[in-house]
Amino acid sequence: MKLINKLILRSVLSTLLLTASPFIFAKSINETPSILDLKSCFVEGVRSQLACGKLTVPENWASPSDKTLDVNVIVVKAIASSSKPDPLFLLMGGPGQAASELVSGLIRIFSDVHQTRDLVFIDQRGTGLSSPLICDEEDGNIYQDLTSDFDSSDIQKCLNSFNVDLSQYNTNSAILDFEAVRVALGYEKINLYGISYGSRASMIYMRDKPQAIRSVVLDGVVPPQVAVGPLGGHAARAFDILIDQCEKHVDCKGQYSTLLSDYQKIRIQLEIAPIRTMIDHPVSDNKIALNIDSQKFIGTLHSQLYSVGRRELIPFIISEFAKGNYKPFVGLMSQNEDTTSKIYVGLNFNIVCNEDVPRATQEQLANDRTNSFSGRHSFEGLKDVCKQWPKFEAPNNFANEIKSNIPTMLLSGELDPVTPPAWGDIAAKGLSNHAHYIAQNAGHGLVTQTCAGSMISDFIDSLNFDDVDSSCLDKQPLPGFLLNNNSNLNVKGQK
Repeated sequence: MKLINKLILRSVLSTLLLTASPFIFAKSINETPSILDLKSCFVEGVRSQLACGKLTVPENWASPSDKTLDVNVIVVKAIASSSKPDPLFLLMGGPGQAASELVSGLIRIFSDVHQTRDLVFIDQRGTGLSSPLICDEEDGNIYQDLTSDFDSSDIQKCLNSFNVDLSQYNTNSAILDFEAVRVALGYEKINLYGISYGSRASMIYMRDKPQAIRSVVLDGVVPPQVAVGPLGGHAARAFDILIDQCEKHVDCKGQYSTLLSDYQKIRIQLEIAPIRTMIDHPVSDNKIALNIDSQKFIGTLHSQLYSVGRRELIPFIISEFAKGNYKPFVGLMSQNEDTTSKIYVGLNFNIVCNEDVPRATQEQLANDRTNSFSGRHSFEGLKDVCKQWPKFEAPNNFANEIKSNIPTMLLSGELDPVTPPAWGDIAAKGLSNHAHYIAQNAGHGLVTQTCAGSMISDFIDSLNFDDVDSSCLDKQPLPGFLLNNNSNLNVKGQK
């Protein structure tokens, strides 16, 4: 299975010795209770012991006596001995990120919350150690593989590797799993943090189990009424902002005066014929074969648009590529070899192909194909996968507006190439007790780029938006664009 990883929409991550008694959860009134036995464990990147366990849940919640699966749980107990009773549950993105693979980074980000509240990480069914749906990609080579090499048999090989009822690996079933964990751990109320797709899962949780939720934070908001799939227009918007920022600053414009035309020229050339060459690997210096087509070129740059500190490399990468120097571009590709968190592509396709793609209208798809950044490539690969993927129907109310008075903080980045601030505004319409904060100099996922972690702590403590100091978002600097291999431009304050 070589190429599935190229087609997914990329999105992305205690100080006490812990022992615990088993917690009991009844799957249904007449069923034998399931046990969540937390034991001391170590997690990569965390020095202290945490508490890990698995909760057995029905694969099909409508038939709890049939096949089951184990949901993986990690609890990071609050530092303070007099901790708050309501923990923070962290719901990851993708869809297809495993919470257990992002623990160390998120403990640091939510260090203020962790002082007085437990942090709870649950591998959504289909990820991590919760019946993972991952396709075999051992034979893949990110430098040589082209999207044109994709064969329909790759999808069938992936599907043949699964021994589960894929119709049950959906967002609503995941929420029932999360709720089962809440009950099993004995928490009366919880606070939710959801990033990207995790924000959508959080909103479904708000609708399905509102009595269990004290507060919600939605970061990089994906409202259920929006169909994920045709996202090229949002990427084009973020790319246009980058071009405009470069145009407005003397040094950047002087260095990259033909930036936009260079990009479009490269796209056209790659559409005509892929580049096939040999190059020195940026890390090992070994000679490697390099093949680049338009979709690989666009996708690699798209991933850089997600966050400040990475997007500022794009003008240099494009300019050098236009000159025939592919090494900086290959350097970006090499970062994907050492990623700390993977996407469980089986779950990604299963959810997006069934909960989103069927809702995308032909008009939306036609409009999206005209975007100036990725054109037809924004949806092409996903469409080919979804044609073959097994079908299930989401609940009738899945795409309805979420209406709630639960205190909700929404976080958006103005530079976000996948979940624009407008999506936060859409979600906010049904939320009667909310505040939407937009960071002008941030991309996708504010907790990884800004002071949002401390804002979230203030919000969860008081549930009063007046106590949240968001001025730090306005102080977020915009890094300088890279001008060459040895220097960069300090954009802030330039004319």
